[in-house]
Amino acid sequence: MRSKYEHIAAEMRREIEDLLSAVGILFRVFSRGKDDASLNSKLMREPGKYRVGGKLIQDSIGIRIALYFPDDIPIVKSILESNFRIDSSASTIDRPERDQFSVTRYNLIFRLPSESTDNFLRIKGDAPLDSTFEVQLRSILSEGWHEVEHDLRYKAKENWNGHDDLSRVLNGIVATLETSEWNMGKVFEELAYRHYKSRNWHGMLPSILRMRLKGEITQPIVDALNSDIQVAKDLLRIDRARLLKFLSLAKPKLPVTPDNVILFWNATGPQHQCLQSLTPVIVYDAAAGLSPSCHDRPVIEHSEVSCSY
Repeated sequence: MRSKYEHIAAEMRREIEDLLSAVGILFRVFSRGKDDASLNSKLMREPGKYRVGGKLIQDSIGIRIALYFPDDIPIVKSILESNFRIDSSASTIDRPERDQFSVTRYNLIFRLPSESTDNFLRIKGDAPLDSTFEVQLRSILSEGWHEVEHDLRYKAKENWNGHDDLSRVLNGIVATLETSEWNMGKVFEELAYRHYKSRNWHGMLPSILRMRLKGEITQPIVDALNSDIQVAKDLLRIDRARLLKFLSLAKPKLPVTPDNVILFWNATGPQHQCLQSLTPVIVYDAAAGLSPSCHDRPVIEHSEVSCSY
């Protein structure tokens, strides 16, 4: 049975996809609207818990975001908080204890945007539903484990009675996944460093950024990186979280090309002159106000690369 909230969920999914695509994050987004049968089941499980004028159901619209890298989870949380109003009292972050094997779960509750709220209120009628949507953040590896655990253990608890040893093994798989995620990040760090040592900037940039970039670094930027190894060294040590946060706040939005990312990073950070001389006005406009170092656009009298050897 199709949910009458499905189209609002799809709208929120597309809006979130646009936000994350604008900064090049690698992700998958899924959405669902609860149908009447699911909502009625939730109401019947705990009679009286939800009522108009009291506690309201807040997850009639759900978004699930699976990130390719776990260190992107807090970045995406920050991006969402900059674009939607979070209900902190209803949001939860479940982190496992030091001696437990379990996934970290971000279940965040946000208010629907005003343009969606009116439609939602009209559709829900007198049902005890809040004009909110839930966002679940997971890493893509833990997402697969969570789906298996939810459908085949959580929803079938009776099948696991008396089999605690196998339940512990299933939980132990999470430790393997966490190790795999950590190692995957280290692989790309090492790959970026090797490309740096061989001055292969085309290979270094995507390896250190782990973003969905459009196109290749153009020759003037390559020449700038070749002209001063310090520029490339600073790029290798880039604060990726800061860059992604700034890109999400930038106005106007920039196409996520290698050139734009490098020039935007330089405009909001190190201010290498050889990159400043290549930076178009639109990049400085996007960077304006995001960092104390980029309040004033420098006057460039020529467009030649001028880093020292």
